[in-house]
Amino acid sequence: MVIKSALIKFGILILLLTGFTISTLAQSGGQAGSFSRMGFGPRGMAMGNALISNTSNGVYSYYNPALAAQSAGTQVDFSTAAMSFDRSLNTASGTFELPPTAGASFSIINANVSDIDGRTSSGYHTDMLSTQEYQIAAAFGQQITDHFSVGIGLKYYISDLHNDLPNATTLGLDIGILHLFSDRLQAAAVIRDLLASYSWSSGTLYGDNSSARTDNFPRQIQFGLSYLLISNLLISFEGGQMVHKNKSANNLKIGSTYQLHERISLRGGWQINDLSSIRQTNHFSTGFSVHLPFDLFSPSVDYAFVQEPNNISYMHTFGIQIKL
Repeated sequence: MVIKSALIKFGILILLLTGFTISTLAQSGGQAGSFSRMGFGPRGMAMGNALISNTSNGVYSYYNPALAAQSAGTQVDFSTAAMSFDRSLNTASGTFELPPTAGASFSIINANVSDIDGRTSSGYHTDMLSTQEYQIAAAFGQQITDHFSVGIGLKYYISDLHNDLPNATTLGLDIGILHLFSDRLQAAAVIRDLLASYSWSSGTLYGDNSSARTDNFPRQIQFGLSYLLISNLLISFEGGQMVHKNKSANNLKIGSTYQLHERISLRGGWQINDLSSIRQTNHFSTGFSVHLPFDLFSPSVDYAFVQEPNNISYMHTFGIQIKL
């Protein structure tokens, strides 16, 4: 009866979230902020980014702000990705317990593209250019009951694309819920990037104010389940929808963690960004963690190998997690 009641309450909350999203997603725009949707750190990327209901691999409010309520102590993560085409992706986060029933998280994502060959309209080389983008985020999670948590996240985006143009900035809002049905089964839902949009204008560069435009961030709603099959094997499922320019794409993510040894964790994942175009948008990932034999800070070294969508390239992500 307890599980049945919990399922009913969770279903009602999902309907409320979905109803709220219908009116919000109708205002979707282009693909602004795409760097922020690649994932966060090697643990999440290795599992196909199916982490909105997962607390066994650490607490990452990037995926769901309600996860911050599951913090136990202080967790700090750093990562960097080796990528092709002169790109880089770096992350840092800290998650803190707020006794007795809450938690908070702060994170930053930095994406760079360097060595861009600048040329005139006639094709003559002018300069080597670069771009910088940032997501600076804070999240707060609160346990409503022993089994149910809610969370809210605020994200500030900065896009620096040209030295002679003002940076584009915006605020985004995430809302998430998490339900622990048992020690083995967890479920979650999250809405991402509400309100976020970039406003661009090259008027200061070309003296033409008609060049101003606004790019809305895609609105996302995701639902997820995590289940501990056996004592050392956890599987996560996630599905949802991303809407932009009045077009929607349904996605699917699957991830798993296997505790091979007390000091070695193996991970694998598969995600499809658009179920209507599986062949072009599916990509896999894999990775591992080595839990170092030190009681102080309980450090772990993490790695993920990720195939990028559309077979563009591959990326290697390295990270470290410590607990204070």
